[in-house]
Amino acid sequence: MKRILFMGILALLGCKNNTAPKNPPFEEQFQIFKDLGFKLNEETNKSDLERWDKQDFIDEPFSLMYMTLGQTIEREPWKPLTNRCWDFDTEAIEDHGSYVDIIKNLERITRGELIFENIKDYVDIEEEKAWISFTFSGKDYKWDLKIDNDWVDVDLFSKIVELTKKNKSKGRYTYFDTGGQNAVLGFETPESLKEIKRKTGLKTTWL
Repeated sequence: MKRILFMGILALLGCKNNTAPKNPPFEEQFQIFKDLGFKLNEETNKSDLERWDKQDFIDEPFSLMYMTLGQTIEREPWKPLTNRCWDFDTEAIEDHGSYVDIIKNLERITRGELIFENIKDYVDIEEEKAWISFTFSGKDYKWDLKIDNDWVDVDLFSKIVELTKKNKSKGRYTYFDTGGQNAVLGFETPESLKEIKRKTGLKTTWL
């Protein structure tokens, strides 16, 4: 009974700390993410976010914009909108280079904190063979990966997270469940993640 009461008090405190507005318009959501440090990359602009109807952003407050911020612009030079997060489709393994792209994006969203060098991979769906290799913090790594048609081997992310722990990085990878086969990955400090959750109400967790 005491535990239930204690958990209830924590839940109430969490609600009080959540300052996210209800059903905010597109412009307000964009400004909140901007204030949180979600800087748009060069050669991209706010209009690149408007690939959905603005009412959709109101119907799915913050989650749709967070997911969209993690995508690339739909025109040349096809750049990511921001390096703060990455909207990753888990059905993304097609051929050689698929896992190289994943590692490069995982590096990109750390904004310079983590560096992966000499990245190579091998992917053969029919042969059911895949691996990834790279150099990280002066050490060489090569991991065999499971083949499941074109689905990613999610164990890769667990192994990368372990490397960040060994490296004692200031930031850590985060995960936001979109409800579909994609997920939004980020790289935040405990303080920045707390602010994101407080100002947007997004249920973002550590990966």
